[in-house]
Amino acid sequence: MQIRANAVVLATGGAGRVYRYNTNGGIVTGDGMGMALGHGVPLRDMEFVQYHPTGLPGSGILMTEGCRGEGGILVNKNGYRYLQDYGMGPETPLGEPKNKYMELGPRDKVSQAFWHEWRKGNTIPTPRGDVVYLDLRHLGEKKLLERLPFICELAKAYVGVDPVKEPIPVRPTAHYTMGGIETDQQCETRIKGLFAVGECSSVGLHGANRLGSNSLAELVGLRPPGREQAMQRAAQGGRGKRRSPRCAGCRCGAAPERSRQPGR
Repeated sequence: MQIRANAVVLATGGAGRVYRYNTNGGIVTGDGMGMALGHGVPLRDMEFVQYHPTGLPGSGILMTEGCRGEGGILVNKNGYRYLQDYGMGPETPLGEPKNKYMELGPRDKVSQAFWHEWRKGNTIPTPRGDVVYLDLRHLGEKKLLERLPFICELAKAYVGVDPVKEPIPVRPTAHYTMGGIETDQQCETRIKGLFAVGECSSVGLHGANRLGSNSLAELVGLRPPGREQAMQRAAQGGRGKRRSPRCAGCRCGAAPERSRQPGR
């Protein structure tokens, strides 16, 4: 079936699922990016992949920054708060207000620190990959159940750990693709009438490491202009010339159309 349109909007998501450890759904495999590239639309900044530092191994779930915001700490196999070795601040006693600042460093820096600890042999081997520990025990049962009840449920359900009594195993996990289909500020690609929005696109807003919640800012700031531009394209009269065979030589692999004969 061939459907012709003056405007096509790709909203197929990122490519995080291609990584072994990731938080993305099963369909987030970069298919939209691949289709665009096959039609000669360039991709941009595909090396910019954000890792979240505290993924729950083997589950596709992350332990939110809220855990560290409440005062949770990251420790290696020796119980040592290793982030102080990587320029994220000196260790402070548990319970003091500044205690949580070290663990709330930029996601890329905290994830890189894990890699360095792994190289040093300071991570903990498990069947689901090497991990470090997210320790919340010092917060106490009352605060955990009041402030982080869902985290407690997830840890029990997916790794069999009660955060009140045991530290939670975590490791960096691919979370967000900053790169994608190259677009302008109106979300339009180099092919007029072809638009890309969301994580499959790359408008350059997030640089190499998206800040938390900035996807919402992107949605509010860029999607209305993109929507208006796509609607204008769709309202234009006439349709583009038919391109065949193999879409006039592009790399999408579409076979030449053949006339169908009765009985075949």
